[in-house]
Amino acid sequence: MDSRTTILNRIKNALVDVDKSKLQAPETPEIWPVVGKSSEELMGEFADNLKSVAGEAFLCQDENDALAKIADVMKEVAAASKQPAPYKLGVYDSEFARTTAFKLVEKHPDWVALNAPDNPAVDPRDYESMTASLVTPFALLTDTGSCAIEGRSAFERLLCYLSPVCFVLAKANQLRENLPHAWPEIEVKMQNPQQRGEIVLVTGPSRTADIEKKLVLGVHGPQRLIVFLIRD
Repeated sequence: MDSRTTILNRIKNALVDVDKSKLQAPETPEIWPVVGKSSEELMGEFADNLKSVAGEAFLCQDENDALAKIADVMKEVAAASKQPAPYKLGVYDSEFARTTAFKLVEKHPDWVALNAPDNPAVDPRDYESMTASLVTPFALLTDTGSCAIEGRSAFERLLCYLSPVCFVLAKANQLRENLPHAWPEIEVKMQNPQQRGEIVLVTGPSRTADIEKKLVLGVHGPQRLIVFLIRD
């Protein structure tokens, strides 16, 4: 018998008489405490941290202000796009995203909205020509400028990775100071047996660097990540 087996057997025998009902899990240490910052402080910090990783943030007074800002950026994206009109806007499957997209394409006929559920008959290559995507997160992490997004279907996951430009539409009440602050929401979702897909933390546009340390944006995902954050 080798020494490893001997040690494991000793530990196993020592635990035989232990009353497991009296065992208690150790307390989880508070590594990132919640300070209790104001909404304005959180918005400013989120915008600064997002910009530090090459993301873009627009702080909006209300939904109409957000619509106007998104429309302005859409014009800029269309002008820079190598694709011909109509430009395709992939839309996340949420009421907020769908309603916003409907208002945008109604005023801008050179854009069309794509909102497709999973369908085996749909060829994913149909979405290769998406000019931009519009998604809604369930939380924003202030300390890293990250967006927590559910990818419940193949189409929703494509929106986070495939389009050259990704618009994120969020509200200030979705701001969380850090990941532990958002963890209860994530835990509830993960405990749901009906939950499908994945949860991704998107922090700025896609970034990669070669051996010469030259940073390139947009190789493995969107070249631009633009968050439109609406005040409460």
